[in-house]
Amino acid sequence: MNMGVFQYYFSMKALLWVLVIFVQTREYMGCLEEERVGLLHLKSFLIISIQPHTYSDYFLPSWIDHEKSDCCGWERVKCNSTTGHVIELSLDNLMQNYYDLYFYYGRENYEEHSWLLNVSLLESFKELRSLDLSFNAIDGCIPDEGFEKLSTLKNLEILNLGYNFFGHDNSHIVQSLGAITSLKTLNLTKNKLEGYFPAQELVTLRNLNTLDISSNSYKGTLPNQGFERLAVLRNLETLILDANGFGYSIIPSLSNLTSLMTLNLSRNYDLGVDERVVEGFKRLAVLRNLKTLNLEWNHFEDSIIPSLSGLTSLTTLSLAGNKIRGGEGSKMLSRLENLEKLDLSVNFLNDTSFLQSIAVIKSLKNLNLAWNDLGGSFGTKGWKMLSSLENLEILDLSKNFLNNTSFLQSIATVKSLKTLNLQYNELTGSFPTKELANLSNLEVLILGVNHFGG
Repeated sequence: MNMGVFQYYFSMKALLWVLVIFVQTREYMGCLEEERVGLLHLKSFLIISIQPHTYSDYFLPSWIDHEKSDCCGWERVKCNSTTGHVIELSLDNLMQNYYDLYFYYGRENYEEHSWLLNVSLLESFKELRSLDLSFNAIDGCIPDEGFEKLSTLKNLEILNLGYNFFGHDNSHIVQSLGAITSLKTLNLTKNKLEGYFPAQELVTLRNLNTLDISSNSYKGTLPNQGFERLAVLRNLETLILDANGFGYSIIPSLSNLTSLMTLNLSRNYDLGVDERVVEGFKRLAVLRNLKTLNLEWNHFEDSIIPSLSGLTSLTTLSLAGNKIRGGEGSKMLSRLENLEKLDLSVNFLNDTSFLQSIAVIKSLKNLNLAWNDLGGSFGTKGWKMLSSLENLEILDLSKNFLNNTSFLQSIATVKSLKTLNLQYNELTGSFPTKELANLSNLEVLILGVNHFGG
């Protein structure tokens, strides 16, 4: 019996050595020949398609047709260290001078250099997990060679198509992407997509975690084809809709996305001009998992704040760039008891009375009040309320009209402060050494562009 156990032990040990040697051999062999050839075919296509911004001698120079050249070591390529399969392709900004074309010479100049993609050239990378094609001026796909071809890539989880022109393709891009059912992250930002967002085309993406359709020209959704259709996506946690033309109509439908943790609706200017939006946001109180809400630059007034008070799970709220004045409605901020970061910068706050509601939020760590109308004419009572914020680490009061340092006596009671920004105010007199000496945890102090005399 003991001899049998002994033999079994050495048999298993020998088997493990064989497996180790196999793995090491696979690592030594490098990339697979089929995928090496596939990359070379892709390079040839890209050189032809992106001319005159690519030159064969300088474009992807490490991608060379040599039998001893391991494609796993090529630039913009990442392989699985065990199997040798290509798992990541970072093919963003292939023209290299994108920023010159787009930002300096204008979008029109950039569009002149657009080209069509042949997606079938990517089919050979069976284990591909991440594909980045952003910043390439891609104008669509060659007929019958669209993204539905990637449905065979069962491991593709991340697809970045941002900063292209897929909107020129009559929005067929969204329909074709619905075939890639393994996707977890889909980025379509800045693609000139317009009209009604076809949410129903993405209901097949049951693994989707993050969807970014920001900076397009979507104006809404069709009846019964809105974001409520995405309720079947139980893993959808991040939805980025900023810089579109979405209005009130989409807000009620978002209440169906109960798995959401991050929602960005900034720069959808029609939201703030529709009085119905206040009632619409009340319906979002059912989003018990929502942690981050961005409502920047939407022309919202104080009346929006009570409608957000039901979102008690929020840890980050940005209302920057709106028309908040710190009136009666702002008192409802006190209901957001789990808030850690609050951005009220670039508004019209001109009194410290609103701080009373903020001072109740004991969890607050980061408070941004920059670019408001806060001056030095009112007393220290409001500022003293901040002393109750025992966890506050970052306070930004820059670009206001603060003109004396007396309020710093109150700020100095916030012992937890690590960063204090007071730049671009009208502070005068001696440097506030005495007032700030009590901030024992302070690491960053910004006082530039004031009028201290000594």
